Amino acid sequence: MSYTEPREQKSDGRMDAPAFHRNQEFIVALLKDNLSGIEGDVLEVASGSGQHAVAFAAALPHLNFWPTDLNPENLISIDAWQADRRLTNLSTAAQLDVAEPKWSLDQEKTLPEKFSAIISLNMVHISPIAVAQGLFRGAGKHLNERGRLFVYGPFKKNGEHTAPSNAEFDVSLRAQNPEWGVRDQSELEEFAQANGLVLDQAAAMPSNNFTLIFRRK
Repeated sequence: MSYTEPREQKSDGRMDAPAFHRNQEFIVALLKDNLSGIEGDVLEVASGSGQHAVAFAAALPHLNFWPTDLNPENLISIDAWQADRRLTNLSTAAQLDVAEPKWSLDQEKTLPEKFSAIISLNMVHISPIAVAQGLFRGAGKHLNERGRLFVYGPFKKNGEHTAPSNAEFDVSLRAQNPEWGVRDQSELEEFAQANGLVLDQAAAMPSNNFTLIFRRK
């Protein structure tokens, strides 16, 4: 997986991703609405620059956040943001490949085995479909009984794009990598169903994006 937008890198290793500034307040508000009465641990997959993880931990101090990424460069940025903000409920970054059949969540001093929520932002459309399948497989295994999976990005509905801009975006993604592309909501619902999850809410977000919230059946 790779980013499709350039990011500014600060001298201390922190990266500044443009998407963060466009969507973070809306995603934070949605998480507050859904997680305000819940305690425990929250896993973020493909945390990227780490800016969302910092914003989430600051806004939801009653939860413990565990940022992860596959890219070593991103892990450096995540830890640099944590070093800058020093949030007590935000862990250091851990490397995680969600496409692996078994997530490495049981290593000493890394990640918990069960989570109250798993968050995936802007990942499933800039990665092969096997990554989305791995996300739902892992969520089915590692969410606790009341856990929620939040998946943010552009999605098709019943095979149709929800906006012309998303159709153009889909073309540009597939031109960069044929395995990328805007996914259909129904396809993700099938992955959820296969792993004991069901779509609970499809929350409309700015710029023709959605946050799909899945829960256990």
